Amino acid sequence: MNVFLLGLRITAEADENEGVLNVLAESLPASDKRVPTKVQLLQQKNHYVGKLLKELKENQTVLAIGPTRPTIDGVLQMQPILVVTNENFDDLLAVNLFMITGGLGPKADEVELNDTTVTNRSLAWPNENGETSWAKVTAWAELSKQLSELAPGTPTIAVGKVSTSEKDEKLYLNYNVDKIMYLPKSSKTTPKKAADPEKGTVAAAALGSIDFSL
Repeated sequence: MNVFLLGLRITAEADENEGVLNVLAESLPASDKRVPTKVQLLQQKNHYVGKLLKELKENQTVLAIGPTRPTIDGVLQMQPILVVTNENFDDLLAVNLFMITGGLGPKADEVELNDTTVTNRSLAWPNENGETSWAKVTAWAELSKQLSELAPGTPTIAVGKVSTSEKDEKLYLNYNVDKIMYLPKSSKTTPKKAADPEKGTVAAAALGSIDFSL
């Protein structure tokens, strides 16, 4: 998962192909000696950000935030989660993005809901006091299947949006996943069974096996 924050100048206005908007841009160089990076912004036309892409004009400057991937032609492709212009600058103040790294808790079954599936599963990480913190992340559709099938203790990075719901006069935090990355395990032994989050502990190997050398 690579999330970039880029200041861009639009070089070609939106082109639509099979419901996907394609906008070409280049990075704003810090000096005249730098070569601008070519960037391709791609988003569904009915997406909130897609509607913003459709309104962008050539030579307009924007701030784009989102996951990226390089192409063999030296172009960065970005699926923006936020595009900020002079007109919607306040949107930058409403950025809602969490990133949690840790080990997966006990397995959880997929649940069918309407025409899709959902999985709720605990993710554990150690805090500065050496205690274990837990978050129950929610994944839908294809991500739901992945989340339900992986072994307890799998090193994981979850990225998404946090919200709050109320039930029986109690407030609950919801971690809705947009992207999940499962990292390679290190040489440390990963436990066959992760601890129950209700007990507040998880085997150290599940937490210590996270390897950021991708």
